Amino acid sequence: MADVRPIIGMGALSEIISDKTELAKGAALFDGKQLTHLSRYENRLFADAAGSGATPYKVSLVFGEARSDVKGRCSCMAARSRPFCKHAAALLVAWARAPQAFVTAEAAPVAPAGTGGAKKSVKKGKAETGELMKAGVAQVSTLVRELGLSGVASLGAERPEQVRALGEALRANGLRRLSARAVELAGLLDAAAARTGTFEAPVYTDLVADMLLTARKVEKHLGGDALEPRHVEELIGRTWTKKDRTPVTGLTLVEYAFSSRVTPDRFLVRESRFVDLVSGGHYSEKQILPASLKTVEPKKSRAGFVLQGAVGGQYPGFAPHRLDLESWTGGTPVDRASLERLVEVALPDVGAVMAAFQEHRKDVFAPDLLPVAVRVETLLASGARSQFVDGAGRGLFLPVDASLEEPLAGALEDAKLLAVLGDVGLEAALPTLFPTALVVRTPEGLDLRPLGRSEDAPVSPRRRGRVRAPATPNALPRSGWAEAARAAGASRAAIALAEVRDELADAFASGLSAVGPRAVEPLVARLQELGLEKPGALLDALARRPDPVERLDDFIKVYQVLGIALVRLSGAVQVETSALESVPTHPSIRVHRSEEVLSPGEAMVRRARGELTRYESAAHAARYYARLGADALTRDYYPAWSDGAASAFVARTVAARGEAALDAVRDALAEHHSRMVRRTAIRVLGAMGGVQARRELDAMTRKGHDAGLRLFAKETLEDVHARETGEAAVAELLKRRRERAVPLVQAALSETTKEERGAAVGRLAELGSAAMPALRQVLHGDPSREVRREAAEALARMGDAEVIDRFVQLVQGRSHDDTEAKHAVYALGMLGDVRGAEALLVAFADGWKPGVVAEAMRTLGLALLQPALNLAETRPEVLERQALRGLFEKFNTAALAKELLARVEASRESTDLVDRAAVYLKVAAQNAAVGKQVAARLLALPAVADDKALSKLAKKLL
Repeated sequence: MADVRPIIGMGALSEIISDKTELAKGAALFDGKQLTHLSRYENRLFADAAGSGATPYKVSLVFGEARSDVKGRCSCMAARSRPFCKHAAALLVAWARAPQAFVTAEAAPVAPAGTGGAKKSVKKGKAETGELMKAGVAQVSTLVRELGLSGVASLGAERPEQVRALGEALRANGLRRLSARAVELAGLLDAAAARTGTFEAPVYTDLVADMLLTARKVEKHLGGDALEPRHVEELIGRTWTKKDRTPVTGLTLVEYAFSSRVTPDRFLVRESRFVDLVSGGHYSEKQILPASLKTVEPKKSRAGFVLQGAVGGQYPGFAPHRLDLESWTGGTPVDRASLERLVEVALPDVGAVMAAFQEHRKDVFAPDLLPVAVRVETLLASGARSQFVDGAGRGLFLPVDASLEEPLAGALEDAKLLAVLGDVGLEAALPTLFPTALVVRTPEGLDLRPLGRSEDAPVSPRRRGRVRAPATPNALPRSGWAEAARAAGASRAAIALAEVRDELADAFASGLSAVGPRAVEPLVARLQELGLEKPGALLDALARRPDPVERLDDFIKVYQVLGIALVRLSGAVQVETSALESVPTHPSIRVHRSEEVLSPGEAMVRRARGELTRYESAAHAARYYARLGADALTRDYYPAWSDGAASAFVARTVAARGEAALDAVRDALAEHHSRMVRRTAIRVLGAMGGVQARRELDAMTRKGHDAGLRLFAKETLEDVHARETGEAAVAELLKRRRERAVPLVQAALSETTKEERGAAVGRLAELGSAAMPALRQVLHGDPSREVRREAAEALARMGDAEVIDRFVQLVQGRSHDDTEAKHAVYALGMLGDVRGAEALLVAFADGWKPGVVAEAMRTLGLALLQPALNLAETRPEVLERQALRGLFEKFNTAALAKELLARVEASRESTDLVDRAAVYLKVAAQNAAVGKQVAARLLALPAVADDKALSKLAKKLL
């Protein structure tokens, strides 16, 4: 008689059930937990399948002698018309993915077709977990040996899918770590098989080495060598009962991150990350449920509160230690005292972080990342890799991740950096901190500012430069890694050792036959130079063994030892702070000082080419505006007052003139000016203070149709009153604002439906600046596009200039997402920031949604004039479009004439004067009064007067 055979991978399933649609339906039924009473008897499998009625369907599979000889039977109607119904397909998928879930029956259960026979008894038991784990370990050992011998060059196209299927089976067999590594390895093998050039040998070798070491450890455990409880949790996983957990008391917890995600095996994980204000330890609270389960009350975020006297049970494992919180006293809002305590318990400097990380990684099975809180003073934002720098000038690198730029910029605007919380890891030779939250000091007091939700939580930094899941890697190119590390200032010894490991990884990826004496000779010499004689000698010895199979274990040993040595050699980098300057709008962000002074436009062009960071560009703009002087800044609103990046600088400079600047401020508040100009005027009044400023602010709270500006004026007036009353009043005002925001922040971060989170976002927008950090957090991490969009538009209404880059990028990438680009256009119009003008003008000139874009540009007012002329100069062909020429009809006559005449004067000695003159005349022709002035000035220039076409056009305008 045939026996029930293992089914491994999608290929084996498809060989039995050729109908892919039916197979997909079956997989959905299995994933939806629609099968119960799984059992096996001789050559048959049995289950009950939930149907539309109260009585479940009886389904079975009968295995024949041939490989694909499997027959399905079911009591449903569909089974009568096809070889396999969806219920039979689900049973086959269940056997392939979770064979341990089937119990062995003493006799066959009732027949599926409903023959009326008596129901036989079924033994209630469970599969031998230990045997399944042993089988899984053996499969992993075989896989590693095969990959070690063959390398990746000769991989068949089916190999990645086989490894992925093995990963799924390992998860079902209770081998947590091996399952995760196998799934990630399958992704790398996909890249290798596709020959796309994205395969990374060091990542591949790291994974294979870890799988072999883990398999050996679990094998010893199954042989009777007990694992430490923390290794049980990390390598295998199990359900820990209350008696297994260690009681903990007296914790004082503050949440600094909250996440909600669905795992590949369809479990919903909601997690809070805490720091203990007593010990400085890091903890997590998790709720893990089947994703389909809707009846359990979801875990909420505990953001904004201090959980005092917390009591609970601590699970075995590494930091952050998982807690089952039972009770706590207090629950008071996070205040200045609690944040001062958080800074106090944080690690004192970067050196302490590296010491803690090196101690953590002495355990080869410890997670790749260690949660830390560390006191730092500066974010160095120049060069290829930014760094957090402590008071002694020692730095930790940030990951290469452009998506961190906006959250960090928003969190550090007009704030002093005190501490950063996150996870530290090692990317090749670079000690890297993946930030999660910042503690900053603002004019209103201390603040804890999270940087994102689940999508921003870092994964293992195994892939070079990656912060996201493997689907979206951000890897440094293999050919340029060493150069990038040297430019960033990494340890020379660490770089040399990392290069040795990379060369070993390249050889291993080609197969162990490539790890011969000639290949390792220079590597052995370099290891001896680094003082690593023993690993060098072992590497030399294993390379001399004639059989490549005999090289595997020692190769993995050498590779792992060199990894431990790399952690020891990778220390903090010393930063020369004397050559740095602060960014005026972000005092804790510093860049390398440049002697060159670029205009804001020139700086933006260089930034677009990747030659400057956003902060270096902002520093250039600040130097440019500073050279203009207070008189020029007070007199000319454009572009300085309409530039959100310069708004705070302009406000401080103009406010220093006192009441002499009031007339200019009153004029800037007029509704024909762009929204950012008016917002800057309100900031000037706030910085100025005094009776007159308070009167103007009070008037602004009651006039105009712009609710966002009225709210900003109201908040600014409250700030002025509190500041002039004293420090206690400032603290009390901040406390009231936070207390109003806390419940809405929790709802916006942790409600389960997008409608509830969206409603919370809408109400947060009514609270003003106290809601900005939470709204930025929602913008950068909420899983719903609609909620992120609501947060973005709320921030635009509130005048948050830090989000403008996101909107500009969406408009520039409008061909990829038309809907999001349309909403970005609305948001740019609401901001009224001159930095968004170019993106709007180009979209308008290209004829993309001209009505929508024109409405947004209308709100920019005169802020649009200079960018529109810049576009006409660089792309003269756009003036062929009547819609763009018509823009110039709406500009104020005096302003248009002044700008055009200034450009004519500046172009007198230009080699392209004739081309520029043609542009100026076409623009001036849209306004008769301006046309006469510009034509007369141009005709006075010989180059224009001698050009027949130009002189003819100019004379027409006179």
